[in-house]
Amino acid sequence: MGKERVAIVGAGHVGLVYAAGLAELGHHVDLLDIDRDRIAALRRGDMPFFEPGLSELVRKNVAARRLRFTTRSADALKGAEMAFICVPTPSGNDGGLDEGPLRRALQEIRRYARRDRLIIVTKSTVSVGMNRFIKDLFKDRDVPVVSNPEYLREGSAVRDFFHPHRIVLGSDDHEAMDAVARLYDGIDGPVFTTDPVTAELSKLASNAFLALKISFANSIARIASKNGGDGAETLRIVGTDPRIGSQHLRAGLGFGGACLPKDLAAMEHLARRSAAPYELFTAAQGINRDQRRHVLDLLTTRLDSLSGRRIAVLGLAFKADTDDVRESPSLALISELEDAGAIVTAHDPKVRLRDRRARPATAQKRTALAAAKGADAVVIATEWPQYGSLDLAKLRRAMAGDLIVDARGLVDPKAARRAGLQHISIGS
Repeated sequence: MGKERVAIVGAGHVGLVYAAGLAELGHHVDLLDIDRDRIAALRRGDMPFFEPGLSELVRKNVAARRLRFTTRSADALKGAEMAFICVPTPSGNDGGLDEGPLRRALQEIRRYARRDRLIIVTKSTVSVGMNRFIKDLFKDRDVPVVSNPEYLREGSAVRDFFHPHRIVLGSDDHEAMDAVARLYDGIDGPVFTTDPVTAELSKLASNAFLALKISFANSIARIASKNGGDGAETLRIVGTDPRIGSQHLRAGLGFGGACLPKDLAAMEHLARRSAAPYELFTAAQGINRDQRRHVLDLLTTRLDSLSGRRIAVLGLAFKADTDDVRESPSLALISELEDAGAIVTAHDPKVRLRDRRARPATAQKRTALAAAKGADAVVIATEWPQYGSLDLAKLRRAMAGDLIVDARGLVDPKAARRAGLQHISIGS
């Protein structure tokens, strides 16, 4: 297998994982970012975020001199055969993707790339038609463009790199597609080669469907609860159908993170722009927002009022096994609790609020029991496994009240009742 020299633009979650993964496959990778502090930290061996297994992989390949970090575009692109674009594309004001960072990265590549037939690979989530836009931008040069969307899941991103469900490549240049496919030699995963639009749309469609599935689960659970049924059991039964499947079919506080909310909004934007039905995507966004209101209403009903009440929120990350709080349902809930006059204490095993510009009124504690001390109610907001194995008797003794709202279905209801707790599980 021939080893390539690859430049990766963007040292975020995607860029860093792909840089370390490609280096582990034997390629020589220069990781470029404009954030000098981040690059300096990476050179010291400090990770900018928590991702299981990533720190060890980065250090190993830095030591093997296959992975380097730089803030200089000229250094990263010098001799590179491929340039991967892994910059963020957040939601814009109109619901579409803000591709400003991506376009600035392209201008840097245009300015500093010297190699003939440099292959540009888009990993960032992009609007449909970006491949065509890049080709037009470089129409005076022989620069093939390959769409290669990423499907990494935070918390299992390293595993997902080496054991992907699929590798998708989209381009009109089959030689360039073959070259990018060879980068992944040795990885166990099916490769789909297709046209650019199909590749671009596949990423948006995948995340939009996952968001729809979660919103469906939350709707079914609410219906079950209103009619005296068990939402969780209903969804377990539904999930046994192989046409449906059980993954992402759980009720809870809703979805968050950098991808699902953004990509769902982008799909709605694309559908509107394409004069296609968009109401399904709009409804899913509304259902997701309403889950926080549902938890707020449950607390208000049981406590009579939230004003002056002490609420412990367990979990700040948008999901377990990450310290990412982007679009975190937990932080959104905390904001609404504090707006209603509640006094919030919080705990998370990885997130540090002081580093996240969170509301200063929120007091973060070192342990879940410390957060629950004196609380009128506890809300489990993130599915960290340790919250499912709490000593419920100690939790009850630490609390002033006895209400636990399990928004992630982690606690055994019978065990909670034996400990003297009022237990409400979202979805049951």
